[in-house]
Amino acid sequence: MELLDLPARKHMKRLDARQSDTRRHPGKKKGRTNSSADHSFIQESPTMTTSCFPIRGFRTTILAALFFSALLTGCSKSPAELQKKYQGLGEHYLAEGKLNEAVIEFQNLLKINPKSAIGHYDLGQAYHKKGWIIESVIQDREATKLDPLMLPAHIALAEYAINSGQWSPAKDEIAAILKIDPRNAEGYALAGQRMLGLGREKEADQDLKHALSIKPGYARALVALGDLKRKQGQPKEARSYYKQALQANPSIGRALTGLGMLAQSENNSVLAREEFRKSLKVDPYNLRSRIVYANFLASGGHLHKAISALEAIPAKKSDVRIPVKIAEYETLLGENQKAINLLLPLAQQKLQIPDINFVLAKAYEQSGKKEDALQMVNGLLSMGSVPPIIKIGAARIELFEGKPQEASTILQSLAPVPDLPPTYPLTQSQVALALKRPDQAVSILTHALSRYPGNIDLQLSLADARMSAKQWKPALTIINEVLSDHPENIPAIQRKGFLLGKTSGASAQIGFLQREAASVPSVEPLYLQSLLANKRPGKALAAARGYLKDHPENTNVRLFLANIYLREGKLSEAKGTYKTILAADPKNLPAVLSLASIAMTQKNYTEAESNFRRALTLSPDNSGLYSALGEVLLAEKQRDAANKAFHSALIFNPENPAAILEVSKSEILSGQGQEALSRLSALLKSPLTKERKAEVEWLWGLANEQAGDPAKAKKALVLATSLDPGNPGYHASLGDFWADHSRWEDARNEYRKSLALQPDNPVLELKKTWLSVQSSRKPDPARIRKVIALAETYRATHPADISATMLEAQGELLLNKPEKALPLFDAILSSHPDNTGARLGKAGILLSQGKTEEAKNLGTTILADHPDNLAANLLMARIDQKNNDFTDEADRLEKLHQKHPDWIQPSLTLVAVDLKLKRFREAESIADSILSVKPGLYNARFLKAQAELDMADYRGALRNLSALAKANKKPAPLYLIMSVAAMKEGDTQEEKHALDKAFHAAPDDPMVLNNMAFFLASHTTHYAKALEYAKKAASIDKHPYIQDTVGYVLFRMGRFSQAQSYFESAWNAHFRDPEFLYHMGMNEWKIGQPQKARTILKRALDSGKLTPEEERDSRQALGAMGA
Repeated sequence: MELLDLPARKHMKRLDARQSDTRRHPGKKKGRTNSSADHSFIQESPTMTTSCFPIRGFRTTILAALFFSALLTGCSKSPAELQKKYQGLGEHYLAEGKLNEAVIEFQNLLKINPKSAIGHYDLGQAYHKKGWIIESVIQDREATKLDPLMLPAHIALAEYAINSGQWSPAKDEIAAILKIDPRNAEGYALAGQRMLGLGREKEADQDLKHALSIKPGYARALVALGDLKRKQGQPKEARSYYKQALQANPSIGRALTGLGMLAQSENNSVLAREEFRKSLKVDPYNLRSRIVYANFLASGGHLHKAISALEAIPAKKSDVRIPVKIAEYETLLGENQKAINLLLPLAQQKLQIPDINFVLAKAYEQSGKKEDALQMVNGLLSMGSVPPIIKIGAARIELFEGKPQEASTILQSLAPVPDLPPTYPLTQSQVALALKRPDQAVSILTHALSRYPGNIDLQLSLADARMSAKQWKPALTIINEVLSDHPENIPAIQRKGFLLGKTSGASAQIGFLQREAASVPSVEPLYLQSLLANKRPGKALAAARGYLKDHPENTNVRLFLANIYLREGKLSEAKGTYKTILAADPKNLPAVLSLASIAMTQKNYTEAESNFRRALTLSPDNSGLYSALGEVLLAEKQRDAANKAFHSALIFNPENPAAILEVSKSEILSGQGQEALSRLSALLKSPLTKERKAEVEWLWGLANEQAGDPAKAKKALVLATSLDPGNPGYHASLGDFWADHSRWEDARNEYRKSLALQPDNPVLELKKTWLSVQSSRKPDPARIRKVIALAETYRATHPADISATMLEAQGELLLNKPEKALPLFDAILSSHPDNTGARLGKAGILLSQGKTEEAKNLGTTILADHPDNLAANLLMARIDQKNNDFTDEADRLEKLHQKHPDWIQPSLTLVAVDLKLKRFREAESIADSILSVKPGLYNARFLKAQAELDMADYRGALRNLSALAKANKKPAPLYLIMSVAAMKEGDTQEEKHALDKAFHAAPDDPMVLNNMAFFLASHTTHYAKALEYAKKAASIDKHPYIQDTVGYVLFRMGRFSQAQSYFESAWNAHFRDPEFLYHMGMNEWKIGQPQKARTILKRALDSGKLTPEEERDSRQALGAMGA
């Protein structure tokens, strides 16, 4: 930043105090109000007035004409009679099942009376029978708005809320029903269903039995009681209630659905299917029955059929339960993105349905999108009346995402809820183990087993808790109890094998698993694994081969065999075995991935790429697979394709460390430091290995350097070298940083460390030589040419490495050969079109060549990609300045300053531009903000002083200029400005003091001599000394303003004729400063040249820039000359 032009002397251009223009911000446009709207069409009509209908306006006329026309048609029925007619017809059609005709009649009714509550309710009933669920609900809601006491509409709304799991709205509707009719059986039955849905079984039982006491044999209550008993594991009582319901109403589908679910729980799938189909036949549009049937299909492993069964439901006959259930099935299939796409629009509608958030949370969790999953859980927990089972599921998500304390809080909120399922203590114990409280887990599970004796999941978890506390024998006792009742339970067999290894040694473990494998074939992989774990690979290999002779179809054992080959380094046998697996099972993902891994080991990147792409067809939303594909593509030098793969990895898991690092590297290489920062921030506090942590810090440093934050860059780069001191690249980057900040010795030290670790690195040798160029006081052409030669040689053998090309281009610029640098920048851009450094270098050359528009286009392109790029913003500011667009320049710099007030260079430039635009107050404010951070910054203080001078704050300017002068090795120009400020302040003593200091600092400076001469001639009688100084200045510099000073001193001495020659010399040099004109005009008058004197003095006066004293003297002289 260069200093602004310094005023040379007091009688140069005056420093007038000016008010700064307040920066204006366009206000919001006010909406127009059409106060003069044309109402001329509302006129009285002389032709349309009758005695029956006195009409005073056009609109009234139209209404009267229509009414009169209706009278003439012969329709004599009143609106009330028509309403009754349409309602009767609608109900008749509804009873006959003519639903379309019923809809038409009810719609006709509502045309006559839109506020008919019964009309809206009846239309809703017609829609409901057509299966148009949402339209039905809309009409029921309208009916209750118009008539809050309409009981049937409240019942319909309560049914819909319960069926769709909207427990809070259901509560409101049930409250309305029981307020209207405190002994309403339907209201209590619905209340019981709601309590059952919330898992509050005791209250559900009370409400349902109360409904039956009011209305014995009420089918809805009987079905709900059947559901309750089925959930409580009482099939006999459940079946009895369902059959009673069917006796009361043979066409009640939900009772048949309940019987189907009982059959399913008893593993009678044939009977279950029969009952479900009966249910769908008697009540084809009952969505609950359809969902139960879909669940039946899904439980049999037919997930795709289950989805198809639900997708077949027409949209108008569906409601929100259907997409939620389909999304749940998609998550079970691993199609998490499909589930997210299906449910996200519903979640954004803020529907109070916990299932939506729960299924979305599961989909996000399985996709690796931790933050999104937890956000959905938080949204779920903020809803009222969340069923306990969903809260338990939410706690499990928190637990699996590494937040056991949050999971514990959710579970504690369920403590007062009675009759919680076994999943509750199971999850509690898992949370306790995660919090390293095995004794608490044991206590929870022991208590749970007293309530649910024989529950296998609880028993296995209790064994796990004992094992966590290293209580091997008690754990073995529990496992033996499980195996006594369930001798083929694989998880129990696996645990017993492990415990025998702990209590009796490896031989006992291997022997037990071998015996079990003989009777339970699925145990074979466990037996083989135990051989391998106990360092008996030969025996494991033989056992696996032997087993496969008798069971060639067993894929798990064949996979195990292939893995043994791989572990033993027998890659050929491993590959052959994996290919055999894929021949029988083309979709076996572990086999495909193992083949890809082998190909990578053998550096057969083409085959590895092919296998990773095949794996992605089997698991298309797998973030890790995309990362692996990216690594292969990098090895194949397909950087663009690799970058796309890493970006895809981040779509499915934004926290994938490998993908973040690679994408960040690519962004930094392209100059996108700000974008890289936003990605890397996620890894800064992640638990990483020391080497990976060093890599993150290294990239964080490079990105911060690009983003204009050297303090953070330095800290990160230093940390990277300390975390991994053996990495030569980190030392080289830190050396680059020191070089960029002119800390040459520090840079040399880092380059030496890097070269010691990597002695044959030609780029480092190149950088060392370049450093000697940078650190020399004057450019050394010989050294620069050496750098260029070295870079050229390296570039010839490493065309893909742009670092040497960039140094070569910078060297050519230092040699003032932009025509040679330009092709080098173009070469970089041909292979790296987004490289910001090359773009900036090219733009700078174009600007220096006068190709402003081309430079501007490049700058605009950079800012479109990187709006915060400091160098690009400064380039555009230079272009604006070159085009004299100071306002645009200021706007650009102001936006940058507001966004990054800590960026010094653009802030300084903004101060300078504000001064040019005479926005002195703003300039001073920004300079102050810079000085608050960098109090010793010379240019900021100088610009602040300049702003103070322009605002006539001369004392402030003197303080700042004095501080600058003390710190400056050549303070004379600053003392000169101080003398001008003192003169403006009217402080002659301070003015003389400043001039003396200037003279002491630079006794031969023509400006100092000039101003000292002028002061002496104006304020003292030391004319001889003044003349000596003035003539000495004139001998050094022939500038007109010095000629003017010599003439002025002679004028003050009364030597007018001698003065004339100096004034004429300045005049002939086309010097027309108003103060000079005043001096020359007064002198012309004194030597008897009135005509010339009049012309010159009038011109001085017309400028409006004379001091009051000079203006007064000029007018007196003109008066004396008769002008």
